[in-house]
Amino acid sequence: METVVVYSPVEDKNIKTDFQNSPIWKDKKAYNEEEYMENTKRFPTWFKYSFKFEGLTPKQVTNVQKIVN
Repeated sequence: METVVVYSPVEDKNIKTDFQNSPIWKDKKAYNEEEYMENTKRFPTWFKYSFKFEGLTPKQVTNVQKIVN
């Protein structure tokens, strides 16, 4: 499994129990680090989600961090 960091302006309080159906995926509000750096000013608060991926499928949430700009 590979650890992947995803940035999102969406806070998902249930992501640890239902990460595959998270609104960050459904609303297409998941960004990689480069996209996050380009868009930091668009939203005052971001969330940094660390996932374990198996291929293209998220399998486990390992960390969630709030980032306030």
